[in-house]
Amino acid sequence: MTKVRYILLGMLCFTAITHAQYSEETIPYPNLFNWDMTVTLKSQNIFQGLIPGKSPTIATQGGVSMDEWYLGMYSGASSSGDYHETDIVVGYHKPRYKVHLEYYYNYTQGISDVPNPGGIFNFDKQTTRGLLDLIINVQLDKKGHWNLTSSTLIFGRDNVLEQIEQDGEMVSWRGEQRYSQYLALEYAWYWGTSKVKAHMGGSFSLANPSKAHFYGAKPGFNDVGLTFTKNLKINEDFKMPVKVAAIVNPLANTSYLLLGVDILHFGNR
Repeated sequence: MTKVRYILLGMLCFTAITHAQYSEETIPYPNLFNWDMTVTLKSQNIFQGLIPGKSPTIATQGGVSMDEWYLGMYSGASSSGDYHETDIVVGYHKPRYKVHLEYYYNYTQGISDVPNPGGIFNFDKQTTRGLLDLIINVQLDKKGHWNLTSSTLIFGRDNVLEQIEQDGEMVSWRGEQRYSQYLALEYAWYWGTSKVKAHMGGSFSLANPSKAHFYGAKPGFNDVGLTFTKNLKINEDFKMPVKVAAIVNPLANTSYLLLGVDILHFGNR
């Protein structure tokens, strides 16, 4: 546990020293107080090489920011009903880096060793479906082409699963936290309203680097992909961002093709 704390502290110090930035384009904030909400239609939901929702998904995300702080929420649900997730986000951002705490709560049946969801504010280690993710995004160059993302699962359903006897039956028991670590390096090309991004992400357990973690049975690359994004101009006042992504997960020997369209956007930024 002490070793893990030192590693996390070192990651934060690294971010403070390099003064880096978002993995996405810089968002201009014209006012002290800003808000926005976006509704996105996706062919499926993909999370760092994993696919929690295989059916077409509609996702709504919104938030408010004041100066350098951000508070937001995300909710996604699939058309087939097999995927349902709600997230809460607290972030701090500077011109070339951001630090987020994101709490994911997944209602999806079969996604956890806990068969039935116990509520988004259930923080019991043995029964929660929640995950708390410490995310650090760093821009490595002045032009915004190179970016580094670090994601560390610091609480929730990321545990070593053990089998224990209880009332004469063998049941699943959550042991030590694995502190699954995801690291991704990306490079982006920009022209006009279009963007192409190539990225490569790998994962391992901070608690035991050679063992299983949240993203797979062993350390390795779990998220390699190419993404094309373009703002389609519908008329003078309305643009529709469209994203196409090809994702390969070598660790799980899987691949996906994703289409996403922002169909609605509100806000003052």
